[in-house]
Amino acid sequence: MTQRIFYSYSHVDSDLRAKLGTYLAPLVHQKKIEEWHDRKIEAGQDWNSEISAALKSADIILLLVSADFLASQYCFGVEVDEALARLNRGEARVVPILLKPCLWEESRFSALQHVPRDGKPVSSWASCDDALREVAKEIRDLVSRAELQVHTTAASKEAPDQLSHNLDLMRRQVFAYARQYEMTRQRMAASAERTHRMEQIFQRMRSIAVSSYPLLGELSNSHAPGERLAAVAILQIFADEQSLEFLVRLIASEKPFVGYQAAVALKAAVETIDPRAYPQLLDSILDAQSADEKARLGFDTDRLRTLREAERDLRATMNALATSTPDASEP
Repeated sequence: MTQRIFYSYSHVDSDLRAKLGTYLAPLVHQKKIEEWHDRKIEAGQDWNSEISAALKSADIILLLVSADFLASQYCFGVEVDEALARLNRGEARVVPILLKPCLWEESRFSALQHVPRDGKPVSSWASCDDALREVAKEIRDLVSRAELQVHTTAASKEAPDQLSHNLDLMRRQVFAYARQYEMTRQRMAASAERTHRMEQIFQRMRSIAVSSYPLLGELSNSHAPGERLAAVAILQIFADEQSLEFLVRLIASEKPFVGYQAAVALKAAVETIDPRAYPQLLDSILDAQSADEKARLGFDTDRLRTLREAERDLRATMNALATSTPDASEP
């Protein structure tokens, strides 16, 4: 399946856009990609509607980032807005390509994996050709993964008894979200905006929890905070008594955002865990409260309030269950 590629760029960078197109030409010849940029708009066509239509139908959106790109109200506003909206809906992949030195870290797409991967803009390389070749290789690999996903989906339809997803692809998706979280936490100062972005990333993790469930053990034992957060996203959907200790550890030691989500997972377990595990769950909730109170010197926190609510709900459920269960000594 041919992948439609949309170039979002400043006309000041037209030469670099064209040169990148030269490196991607083999993929065009093989019909693996179909490129679109505004130079393809013909005389007499409506400029705005043509760009909008191409942007909304693209499979991969390339943001050619430079100071001029960031200064362009149309590129940084209209095109980036639509690109990120389609990314959030799972309709397209968005790849920032660092063309020239600029304050790209302050952009709304700073959490996305950029290329070149070392963060060195194309124009800063000793050889521009070497840089563009690396960029082209990244795009080639992205296209190849998209092809594999299409083939995997087609195969699953032909063989309904097989899993409908490829675990390796899912692992890559989870790791990508994990990196987005870590980059957001590291590069943005603590603020409501940073929390909002981390929440968006976490919701994406939750949205794939069903497919990523087989990775729970791997993610729980990871040294990367973003991957541990992905495990929490799974545990908010699927309660697992074997993972209760893991959640308690996160509440005691992780950053506030991860600790809070772990507390939410314990609260969610009240409704979803096997009733036979209620005593174990209650012990975990109490241990988590104790750990949080000790770490926070007794100050109230969102996670502590969540844990208290979880304890209240669980005790009420356990009491109701005990009341409704007939005494074994009764005739």
